[in-house]
Amino acid sequence: MRKHLTVEVGQRFQSIGTVSGAPMFIYRVDKLFQSRVDGVEYARLVQVDDPSRCKSVAAAVLLNARQFIPVVAEASDKLESAA
Repeated sequence: MRKHLTVEVGQRFQSIGTVSGAPMFIYRVDKLFQSRVDGVEYARLVQVDDPSRCKSVAAAVLLNARQFIPVVAEASDKLESAA
């Protein structure tokens, strides 16, 4: 049986480098919204270590392990305090 995954406000995801495949930045889901143009659900992401950097991606993209990895809040808090 397949588990249904969802994206929620407050979740954190680490982006994966497209060239290197290495983990890159950690983003927090700031807002979820549905586009009136294409009907797709989008997530507004805010970079954890630089809140001035934001972007919006389709929420389904966050669940694609080739592009993002979910981050446990405790682990990302340790990474932030180490920086």
